[in-house]
This record gives sequence, structure tokens and C-alpha cells, in this order.
Amino acid sequence: MRGARWRGELDCLVVDLPPGTGDVPLTVMQSLPLDGLVIVSSPQDLAVMVVRKAINMGKTMGVKILGLIENMSYATCPRCGEQMAIFGPSRAADVARQTGIPLLGILPLDSELSSLCDAGRIDAYNKEEVARVFQQLL
Repeated sequence: MRGARWRGELDCLVVDLPPGTGDVPLTVMQSLPLDGLVIVSSPQDLAVMVVRKAINMGKTMGVKILGLIENMSYATCPRCGEQMAIFGPSRAADVARQTGIPLLGILPLDSELSSLCDAGRIDAYNKEEVARVFQQLL
């Protein structure tokens, strides 16, 4: 990449792209040597529609789809532990099955993650669900 100075060799570079099939994802897929895409969705119908288009674009461009993660799938009540599907029921398993890509995980909406991101300490986030997702990618 031009305009970036890396220190040493990179093991992995993650590029967080805006949703959809617009200019930014298209440019990245055309400009960077990619080992694969991880598709991130949420349970809403609109998000699922956009994700299906992104999966199709990746396949059309010959980019390997490593898998699907559903983010903000549920929130856990801190008092009783009940899982609440705030954005509707999970659609991840159906999307993965229908598109033929692996389902890497279903992640909760978690205020701890938001707080750590705001503090610039995302590396301190240590949850079993996230660890399982990354283990599948290694």
C-alpha cells in the first residue's frame, strides 16, 4: 500500500469496510491482495439484504469468503441473564446455509466492548464468543 509505513512484517491486516457493494469495498477488493473476506451482519432484514449482495460481489470477484459473523445478535440482561433479540431474531444460520459460507459466530451487543473501543483499549476485550470466532480464522 502506498502512503503507509509498516513496522516489520504484518501477520494479518484487517480492513473494516462500510457495508455494501459501493466504491470503497470494490476498490479494496481490486487494490489489495486479499486472502479472504469475513462478512459481518446484524439480524435486521436490511443488513441481511446488503450482506447477500456483498457475498455475491466477493464470489463474483473471486475473493474467498472466510465466513459470516452476526454482530449485535442479542443482549444479555445483567440482572437475570436472559438473552434478548433486540434487533429481531438471528438470521445468521439461514444466510450461511443459503449462501454456502461458514457461520463463524453469533456475537452479542456488549456495552463493555463499546467502552473499551471508546478508551482505545479494544485489545483488552476478552470474551469466549470472540475467541471462538478468531480460532476458526487461524
